[in-house]
Amino acid sequence: MVRFILIAILVILLLALLLQLLAKYNFISYKARLSIGIALLVIALGIGIFTLNQDRAEAHLTQLAQSFLQGKMLECQVGTQSLEVSNATFNFISGTLTLMGKEGGKHKRVTIPLKACIIKES
Repeated sequence: MVRFILIAILVILLLALLLQLLAKYNFISYKARLSIGIALLVIALGIGIFTLNQDRAEAHLTQLAQSFLQGKMLECQVGTQSLEVSNATFNFISGTLTLMGKEGGKHKRVTIPLKACIIKES
């Protein structure tokens, strides 16, 4: 994610440099330069907001995974039913961020996405 942000910043800086060169040699008017600058600023702001939202979602999923691995109960919504999940009855699959029912339990092969869960208050 950091690489994407750095690449986006580099592209915006290169476009700003190109814009300045075009303005210096009178290939582009002041109004056009101003409107392109505002558009670049809006794009940069959008990238910042998107990154902030992604970081918050990632932090929430990390907290859920850590709580599950520490043995805390999670309450997960599966379809219309609500399940109480712990590491005694489910396995955590880190590659897909899912919880899968253990072989010997009553929820055998039930797969629950981690984002459908909340930490159960005791």
